Amino acid sequence: MIRVKVRRDEAKSIRSVEVTGHANFAEPGSDLVCAGVSAIIFGAYNAVETLAGQSLLVEMADQTEGGYFYVETYPDLSPQDMERTQLLLEGMLVQLDTIAQSYGEYIQIEQ
Repeated sequence: MIRVKVRRDEAKSIRSVEVTGHANFAEPGSDLVCAGVSAIIFGAYNAVETLAGQSLLVEMADQTEGGYFYVETYPDLSPQDMERTQLLLEGMLVQLDTIAQSYGEYIQIEQ
């Protein structure tokens, strides 16, 4: 199962997102759930860097090592940069939730 853990601050802003595990929906290389989650996670990360112009703290592990992705926002962002970053990260969560609605036995989102 893929587990997505979202940590928020007092203002309900996303501070970090940790994604671990594998869906095991299908054979490796044919797993639609893993592919979808990976595309969403990496797409959001790239969007924050490209569209919001923000670097994020990121840690990754090769899928053969268990599937791991961690991203954290830096606390010193300007209000405008934080707003753009949050919008993109919230969009990522909406997309992940869409997958969870159809494939809930393969992905769990914890906030």
